[in-house]
Amino acid sequence: MRPLWRLTLGLWLAGCGDVTAQPIGAATGDGGASDGPVDGSSHVDAPTGDASDFCTGQGPIPLPGTSECTGDLAHLFRFAACACDSLAVSGVLVTESFDSSTDGGSSLSAGASIAANGQVATNAQSTVAGSVWAGGDGLANGTPAISLMSPAGVTSSIALDIESGGDVQVNGTFLVGHDLYADGNVTLQSGSLSVVGSVFIPAGDSASGVMSGSGVMSGPVQVAPPCDCSNPIDVVSIVAAHQTSNDDAAIHLSTSGLDTPPAPVALQCGQYYVDGIHGGAVELDITGRVALFVDGDLDVDAGLKIVLFPGAELDLFVAGNVALQGTTSLGDVNAPARMRLYVGGGTVTLSANATVGANVYAPSADVQLASSFEMWGALFAQSLQFSGDFTIHYDTSVLQLPGCASTESPCKTCDDCAGATPACKGGTCSACASSADCCAPLDCDTTTGRCELPTE
Repeated sequence: MRPLWRLTLGLWLAGCGDVTAQPIGAATGDGGASDGPVDGSSHVDAPTGDASDFCTGQGPIPLPGTSECTGDLAHLFRFAACACDSLAVSGVLVTESFDSSTDGGSSLSAGASIAANGQVATNAQSTVAGSVWAGGDGLANGTPAISLMSPAGVTSSIALDIESGGDVQVNGTFLVGHDLYADGNVTLQSGSLSVVGSVFIPAGDSASGVMSGSGVMSGPVQVAPPCDCSNPIDVVSIVAAHQTSNDDAAIHLSTSGLDTPPAPVALQCGQYYVDGIHGGAVELDITGRVALFVDGDLDVDAGLKIVLFPGAELDLFVAGNVALQGTTSLGDVNAPARMRLYVGGGTVTLSANATVGANVYAPSADVQLASSFEMWGALFAQSLQFSGDFTIHYDTSVLQLPGCASTESPCKTCDDCAGATPACKGGTCSACASSADCCAPLDCDTTTGRCELPTE
């Protein structure tokens, strides 16, 4: 039902069969000591010798029990913010998108969408450079799937679509750049709601007080749950699989080596396993392509600093909870696609002044922040609640990560497919023929058969 958009940036790459490019920021050095920092601080020595496939960006990090690798997890970050339950913002809501893989990190007019499988509710001046999606799952009768409120005297905007699996309720002045889809009524309680395109609602439902450039269309409306929550990634098993298969010995790193380390720790190219990360203040300098598996909690009281050196990238898997207090700095705000954090526990706590340049996946966590919060990357959680302002700068290049899932493989939904065959048809991954074949918020480029982010 969604209109077809064309994307020329190629933000959805294929599986291993047809990917030749290295992953984002893949290390090209040999991982030797010469590639490390030169600030004179004490670091754990990194391995030396010939570059491995992993260190040159060609070796994948496999996911236990599957034919996939970490690159296949990129689909989890299709939205700037995605919640399995609900997403609520009070204050000011801003999303914007950019592509850090281009020179200067070019900004994009759209692509930074937000979503929840249950309800999206805002009581904020909103500027969303993308779409707003809500599945309406688990809501009581009469509860709108999308509830938008904006302060008097200001205009809030949604650059692309509103897609709602239930009623839509609006208070305030809102401008929608494309279309509105609602499997229910659209009610304007105060202010104005202007939709540049069409409003789609089921026969028998109403769209009261809505101004639509192309009118109101009656007919069946189906909005599937947008966030991939039905089969969460088993972070605990992924971590456990690396307890005996890792590069710890090569750099003389013990399993307790990140428990209150006395000095910054440099991790150069390799895959490492520890039992936890704890301490008052901890600094990790990532100087190559690194996968770090934490079989416990990430709990730092006085500030965690994770620095990505040029060309470095980090996949950080934490089996337990994350609690970060003090001055926290994660990743690179200019290239957040180069750090991915996967959390198996049910708690994620961030200090108010945290600087996050990373993509965070925490499907069991209820993330609540009482103060204003700005981040670079993407955020996926059980629920998201921001009592202050919320600003997210979405790096679309995270979708460039090459995966290992084979083309034309068996599937249950489009979440199981990617690359040249991103649609699930008859239980097999196939090329898309229309945007209805693609997982939200992607649209189909019918020329290539690939599902890609809309940009305008």
